[in-house]
Amino acid sequence: MAKQVRPSDLPTKRVTALDGTVVQMKVVQSESPTLAQDLLAAFRSNVRRIKDDQRRQRHVAQDAAQG
Repeated sequence: MAKQVRPSDLPTKRVTALDGTVVQMKVVQSESPTLAQDLLAAFRSNVRRIKDDQRRQRHVAQDAAQG
């Protein structure tokens, strides 16, 4: 059975995007024995973060439209 890898197990790196915003990225080591699990954990973390950001933006837009 494969080792379970959590997103919190992966190191996080902060980089600056072309538009100047700071983006957090999960770092995956290519020579890791758990590469497949590392990639899945990083993907899940990124999807969760993007969905949270979108949800937050919708709420801000709804609040602005109401008031």
